[in-house]
Amino acid sequence: MRSSLAILSTLGLCLHAQAQNPSDLINSLQGAGLTSLASALQRANETQQGQSLISQLLNGNHTLFAPDNQAFDDPNVQFLSTDPAGLANVLAYHVLPGNFVNSSMNSSALNSGVLPNVTLGYTFLSNLSLVQLEGNKSQVLAWSRNDSDGQIYFLNQDPQITVLNTSTVGNNLLVASIDGVLQPPGNISSVLEQNNLTSVLGFLNMVNIPGFYANGSNATADAILDANTTRGYTFFAPTNQALLNANSALASLANNQTSLAILLQNHVYSVASNASSSDSKSSNFISAAGQPFNFNTNSSGTFITSGNGASAKIVKSDVFTENGVIHIIDNVLVNTDIDTARASSAYVS
Repeated sequence: MRSSLAILSTLGLCLHAQAQNPSDLINSLQGAGLTSLASALQRANETQQGQSLISQLLNGNHTLFAPDNQAFDDPNVQFLSTDPAGLANVLAYHVLPGNFVNSSMNSSALNSGVLPNVTLGYTFLSNLSLVQLEGNKSQVLAWSRNDSDGQIYFLNQDPQITVLNTSTVGNNLLVASIDGVLQPPGNISSVLEQNNLTSVLGFLNMVNIPGFYANGSNATADAILDANTTRGYTFFAPTNQALLNANSALASLANNQTSLAILLQNHVYSVASNASSSDSKSSNFISAAGQPFNFNTNSSGTFITSGNGASAKIVKSDVFTENGVIHIIDNVLVNTDIDTARASSAYVS
């Protein structure tokens, strides 16, 4: 984590004019010392996606998470310098409609939940090759404030990315300088691997769902959750240790694909992008197997209970994928009950 750069103290002076065209916006960013971001926007402007993004930035109220110059020096993002279309998509993940201003603090303070609560915002990243959420929604970004040090950081970014400073461009653009380039979520397999959930990934690849494809062939649960037709899901993913602890229960189902599929379905419900654990704790949902989910929050954390009483603690929430969200839990919800009538209404497109 880096401390705020001295040059960022000039943001309030440099980003004061209402940007009227791409040159105005780029010049304002250059004047504020965000020269690498200004150059990135110029390269992105060579593409249709980039032109659309900049046009949106110039009209209406928006929030821009602006990577500082050091962020673009990271070897992990160097490939963007030769991929304008990819760069435009990544930059779109840094822009949100609306000013996320905490007016109770000051006119340019970023609004943020305080851990364990998070703030969710839809970005402008909507490229269908990268995002497949329900209702054709754009990809979600999440951030929160650490109450112990007041630092705002983003979820699902490795290494951790934090907010350095904030200011405004005219009356319509909140600019929050950050110390990294935000990476959009990948598919479920890559996200599970990144979070060391290798056991549950293996479980998803072991469970077959009959007749999923149009030709009547089976598909693994992993393939189904990653399919373009699966637009929005919430998956409660047990940790490796949780699966190890449930080994005896799972072993008794090893030769019963139907029961394994139901057990897995009782870890899933269909709405994804607004399904933060901090929002779910007072709500009830129905699993893909038609079983109720109940949530309870106390001083120890947020807990989920399946219809048969199996319960688990949510140990990490709001882990996004291209087409859904994962909440990591510390127990397997061993429930092989199914209600087909309620299950049929558990999916939304």
